[in-house]
Amino acid sequence: MAEPFIKLYKKMLKWEWYDNENTCRMFIHCLLRANWEATKWHGIEIEAGQFITSLPSLADELHLTTQQVRTALSHLKSTGEITDKGYSKYRIITVNNWGMYQGSNRQSNRQSTDNQQTTNRQSTADKEYKDIKEEKKHIYGEYSHIKLTDKERDRLFADYGESQTLEAIKYLDEYKERKGYTSKNDNLTLRKWVFDAVKKDKGQDHNKKIHNYNEREYDYKEMERIAKG
Repeated sequence: MAEPFIKLYKKMLKWEWYDNENTCRMFIHCLLRANWEATKWHGIEIEAGQFITSLPSLADELHLTTQQVRTALSHLKSTGEITDKGYSKYRIITVNNWGMYQGSNRQSNRQSTDNQQTTNRQSTADKEYKDIKEEKKHIYGEYSHIKLTDKERDRLFADYGESQTLEAIKYLDEYKERKGYTSKNDNLTLRKWVFDAVKKDKGQDHNKKIHNYNEREYDYKEMERIAKG
């Protein structure tokens, strides 16, 4: 059976919570607990990068108090590493941008009891998994509304740049959350209007600042004129 693994990047050494023992342990624990592929639990859809848990379970697994668990989760939510949604008897934790950092180039090792066929079986399994992985969509955004394949994400990075792409993903994710908007193909939606919408909003913000500045200047001059009589 395939044994999934997680990747930790060296830039984590510069992460702001790296020196906070409980928060750092909690984040790594979330990476290890998160599902690496979509599944179901009691009829509930669990996406890749998500897992079902509870505060008492996390406290028991990490040997922390419930308050320490709450604090660690709060730290991770405040800086966007995770999203945490609580329900009456459980909570769903989502590792944000799971597909971006854990979905690419994932490999699995398969062992066979038949030593003579191990190599062939491994090669076939890896090829089948690679074909599936290339088409699998991963979840992005704080509200988990954006789905992109690795190829779609990488092409967006190449065409628009990483920072602009992440900004557009954030815009569409929040737009869906506020408006209840749905799209069959998030990659196409991003390309057709979201990047332009982000640019337009930036331009409106800039013009609004200039307009407000001019209005303030006018008010000051009018007050000065009245004062002089």
